[in-house]
Amino acid sequence: MKVYVRSENNKNIIILNGDRESFRIRQRNKNMQGERYKSLKFISYKEMKKDIRKRNKKLVGPIEFETRAKM
Repeated sequence: MKVYVRSENNKNIIILNGDRESFRIRQRNKNMQGERYKSLKFISYKEMKKDIRKRNKKLVGPIEFETRAKM
């Protein structure tokens, strides 16, 4: 599954390849102190194309995204 995500500083758009379960785990995950991680800012393909064309944002990726532990 390929998804498009805005970076935290809103300067870049990142392409992530992963499965639905990995993204679900990441959105609900907590760190060692029990605090939640910041949610990923998912955007659509059309929105990604518009941002690259009109707002001169850079495209990064594709990056493999796997949050489940491999045993």
